[in-house]
Amino acid sequence: MSESAKIRIGLDFHGVITDNPSYFKNFAAEALKRGMEIYIISGGPKATIAEYLKKWQIPYTTIFAILDYYDAKGCVKFFDNGEFKVDDELWNSAKATYCKEHHIDLHIDDSLSYSEGFSTPFCYYDGENKQCQIEDRWHINFKHSPEQTLNNIEAFIKEQREK
Repeated sequence: MSESAKIRIGLDFHGVITDNPSYFKNFAAEALKRGMEIYIISGGPKATIAEYLKKWQIPYTTIFAILDYYDAKGCVKFFDNGEFKVDDELWNSAKATYCKEHHIDLHIDDSLSYSEGFSTPFCYYDGENKQCQIEDRWHINFKHSPEQTLNNIEAFIKEQREK
């Protein structure tokens, strides 16, 4: 598979991977075996996410953590109680911007607040029903085997690329 033909899937960490880590371990392993790339795209911090992924043996291509990204740019205000603040507009647009810049084919997230501004297809993940929906017409079912779920994702991405 050529570099430009590689399928890139964005997975949110909190609420998606953490909702069913054993499933996403197998899902990510199968995706990587197929030559796809798995981008963990989350609020962060990156070290905490990496530690969890290692514990669950969830493979991935890379991690993008909003907190670490804006901290490196000096855009995070930290408070003595351990809390922090990033401008809401920056925070809420970070995933959409990252997906666009890194040519992510599909992003799976459990928070609709991040969906605004996405040009990348955004699949809203419903943890209770273990499925996600893209635009009112595509449903990806995570109750199916990772192989079958990835077949459905490939069919969706193929359709998108042919548009």
